[in-house]
Amino acid sequence: MKSKKGLIALIAILLILIISGGVFAILWFFTGVFNFLKPTNDVFANQLEKAFNLEGAKFAKYSDFLKEYKELSEKSSKSKINLTANLDIDELDSDVQKTINKSKLTMETLNDVKNNKTQNKIGLYAGSSEVLSFDLVTNDSKIGIGCKDLYNNYLTATPEDFAEYVKKSSSGVDSEELNTMVSSLSSSKINPYDLLYVSDSDLKHFDDRYGDILKTLISKDCYTTEKDVEVEVDDKDVKTTAYYLTLTGKDAAEFVNGLSKLVKEDDVLVKIITEKANMLLASSGKTVSESEVKDTIEELTKSLEKSLEDIEDKEDSAIQIAIYSKDNEPVRVEFNAIEDVEKKSSKETLISIEYAKNKQIYTLYNDGTAYITLENNIDKQSKEELKGTISIKMAKQSLGTIDYEFVNKESESKIKIDLNVPIANVSGSIVINTKGNYKKEAVTFDGKISFKYQKQSGTISFEGSSEFVDSVSIPDLTSSNSTEIFKLSNDELEKELSKIQEKAAEVLPNRLKLIGINIDSNDILPTKTEVTTDIDTSALKDIDTSALKDIDTSALKDIDTSALKDIDTSAALKALEDLNR
Repeated sequence: MKSKKGLIALIAILLILIISGGVFAILWFFTGVFNFLKPTNDVFANQLEKAFNLEGAKFAKYSDFLKEYKELSEKSSKSKINLTANLDIDELDSDVQKTINKSKLTMETLNDVKNNKTQNKIGLYAGSSEVLSFDLVTNDSKIGIGCKDLYNNYLTATPEDFAEYVKKSSSGVDSEELNTMVSSLSSSKINPYDLLYVSDSDLKHFDDRYGDILKTLISKDCYTTEKDVEVEVDDKDVKTTAYYLTLTGKDAAEFVNGLSKLVKEDDVLVKIITEKANMLLASSGKTVSESEVKDTIEELTKSLEKSLEDIEDKEDSAIQIAIYSKDNEPVRVEFNAIEDVEKKSSKETLISIEYAKNKQIYTLYNDGTAYITLENNIDKQSKEELKGTISIKMAKQSLGTIDYEFVNKESESKIKIDLNVPIANVSGSIVINTKGNYKKEAVTFDGKISFKYQKQSGTISFEGSSEFVDSVSIPDLTSSNSTEIFKLSNDELEKELSKIQEKAAEVLPNRLKLIGINIDSNDILPTKTEVTTDIDTSALKDIDTSALKDIDTSALKDIDTSALKDIDTSAALKALEDLNR
């Protein structure tokens, strides 16, 4: 029986210890109850993360972004956007202004990721009537420009064709430089995902190596705590607990040197930089080695360390980050300059941030006096919505306000920013609305950008849609639908351009009238030289021919004119007839 009671008592004690330990752990990790027992540098880091919304920030979280990006980057996409403008600007020519205000610009973009093809259809409209449209297509490195109103085919070119044309038509061309440019233009596009990709193990390495540098590279002696410190928060005195990180010149130099060493000896970082650099350099045919990257990092870190040589022996002056906390929440953060560490009165605040209820106040000081103040008054704040007003003052004089509203829901988002600067008589607005979840469906959007300055104003409105799809249809640039301009002879090229010019003279005058541009066909066609046979000879009667009698013509008798009979004058007569036409 005794042994049974002893066992029950032991189990009860273990349960009490486990429960107490769990409660202690919760209080330790998730509250400020035991802050006085924690290392000061741990508490400072925690408060710093809270002040700047960095809680839980890890390199490893980049992996979630990469997974989502990869899924979308492998899909084709299509989008449409329509743009209109309404301008009333004194400095802008009135005719140009009328044309812009009558016009609508449309653009449809298709992107075929798998086949490395894109298409951009650009249209100019007056209301619902088309004025002119262009089509820009790429197949790998081949580019084609089409305009169905002016020409039946795409005018196409490749970097190789362009280089060959330059070599034939120009002398003194740097062949090596030209080949490098062609190689760059004709190389396959870099996959953005490959450029952004970092493995999970490498991300974990960065977390392990750089995640706690404030604690691992800075001495605990640089961290101090002070209780019952009164500070000003939104014009009210608040009693707080202060957490300080004070770095003398010597401490700052040691921190930079320690960070430099971490970077210089980081083989993973060197490997990633080398990989990404070679992706970017691939088009030029050049490469970089890990040893070259290491040398570059060595030079950069040495330069940084050298810039701190003047302060590494200074132990009197310091910079300081001060975090003032109430109920384990930061209420004020200061960045201070200290002339003499031993004399606290020599401290000068450079920047301060105050966290009041529904308000944040950012202040930049000049000689200890508030110079620029930015006050963020939050009217509404939740996970999905943020709304408020930012007021800006300089030397206590109001400069203006910015009203903002951000909505970010699963199938709806909104950005609205209104700027008002009465002192300069300027106001402006940006509004963007979207509907739809891009992961599941097409997203529609609309909005406008507007401004007003004195009596002048302008508004650009837009609306459209965008979606990710499994496939899109983009033309192949083939010999049947394309004219390769750099493979044409000069005569052939001139002939094709003449066709386009003649079609433009036929089509454009009526089309351009729709947007207020008056142009005549003759303004587009080249000027022709007119030759006429209707010569007015009446003026010849006034010519004085008396001097001709003194000309000695005796030498003419020796000219052999027998060859003249063989001259064929029919060709000359025909040329005159052609000119006369």
